[in-house]
Amino acid sequence: MTDVAKLLSADVARRLLEKRSPLTSLEICRHVLALENLSPGLAEKLAEAFLSDDPRFCRLPEGAWVLTEALEKTVPLERALFVVVDVETTGFSPPADRIIELGCVRVADGRVMDEFSTLVNPRRPVPGIITGLTGITYAMVADAPTFGQVAESFLDFLDDAVFVAHNAPFDWRFIQNEIALATGRKLLNRRLCTRCMAKKLCPELSHRKLDDLACFFNLDFGNKRHRALGDALVTAKALLKLIERAREKGIESLQALSEYLKPHKSSKK
Repeated sequence: MTDVAKLLSADVARRLLEKRSPLTSLEICRHVLALENLSPGLAEKLAEAFLSDDPRFCRLPEGAWVLTEALEKTVPLERALFVVVDVETTGFSPPADRIIELGCVRVADGRVMDEFSTLVNPRRPVPGIITGLTGITYAMVADAPTFGQVAESFLDFLDDAVFVAHNAPFDWRFIQNEIALATGRKLLNRRLCTRCMAKKLCPELSHRKLDDLACFFNLDFGNKRHRALGDALVTAKALLKLIERAREKGIESLQALSEYLKPHKSSKK
């Protein structure tokens, strides 16, 4: 099954599961692929082919498929799985600019669980202004792996977790570009932005840069500010503080948090 066919089949399965769920692999294949005379074994293999790597879907212990977002309504917010990501880059506009450092922190059960970080060879010069900000020189990344060489390790680390970053659209845009170049794939993970969370959950803060959030929550960068793992660790700790604030407001699930963070459209007169 080609990547395009997988994506199209998954989109049909999503619409189906929005109407009724859970569904078995056999039920999904009959509706999505219009194949009636399938054996349960073959249906399992086909459903796995276009659903198992897509974070929008997950399986219940008994084997039926459901939408991840529907299951998230029943998962307590503090038990949700997050991967906090930070990237250092050659500039601000992919694909012209590329990642030079990647830092990731896994957060689960209310604490930091694991880390993943690497310098990345961008196969282009590192501008002096970037070196001045991050301390990363081209000599430091010249022998580092390319993103293509670490892409699978990153995808394994991210898995189906919620993608979290401070000013998430920036990091997400760069990660999506690198993943597309390296694998031809597109990330479909749920996203969460700690800057947006701070705007709603910390109204007393007039500025919400990562430094402002770190100061507000008394979090220490050490000497690792503007390095990917250092920033990701502080963002992860800020995320846990923000989750505490969300729970104080009665927000108990990831789905409820997503609804709370949605911008309200102002009505026009």
